[in-house]
Amino acid sequence: MDQPILFRCPNTGMNVQHRLADVAGDEKDRHSPVVCLACARVHYIHNSTGKLLGEK
Repeated sequence: MDQPILFRCPNTGMNVQHRLADVAGDEKDRHSPVVCLACARVHYIHNSTGKLLGEK
């Protein structure tokens, strides 16, 4: 089942909703590319935490 996430676009500062598809167990500790609805650029989101690549 897909998991809904909410992240802040680093380019516009807007909150963006997205759904991450479920991944296999070995893929949970990796980042997936997501096309941002706020700026139309690609951001990388961690599969299990929903945080942006580089976000603390």
